[in-house]
Amino acid sequence: MLTLADDELEIMRLLARVAQAVDDRDIHAYRDCLADEVVCLVSDPSPNETWRAMPSDAYARQAVESVSAFDWTHHLFCNVVIVVDGERAHGKVDVVAEMQTPATDNGATARVLTVGGRCDLEFSRMPAGWRITKRHMRTRYTIGEPRHATTR
Repeated sequence: MLTLADDELEIMRLLARVAQAVDDRDIHAYRDCLADEVVCLVSDPSPNETWRAMPSDAYARQAVESVSAFDWTHHLFCNVVIVVDGERAHGKVDVVAEMQTPATDNGATARVLTVGGRCDLEFSRMPAGWRITKRHMRTRYTIGEPRHATTR
């Protein structure tokens, strides 16, 4: 019989797989960490937050494409706090993502950008194990000059 510690460890391993998948630009591995749909915050200039369900294939593709213009990325998850409640769980995870912009043709050197924040997550236990069902990162700080980033 699985214990609460077993569930928490599986979710922590799931988060590590997500970080490695995005850094490896592996859409399929990223997709494998998600439920069939992921609820996410819609980018909207209005003060009202709008959440919507997004197919996991599209979510994974968008996540990997959003960092693909960088030479490399390195995502670190820490301070993981997970609350398991039967077949569902929720938690908060601090994220530090380092990214190197490519050098430009006009001679500008590559620059490293660091973004830190906290992810709010929800999970469901699926037949293949725990999967992410809801995700949102709130940026807390940026070190470096984001204008040098060539991603969208």
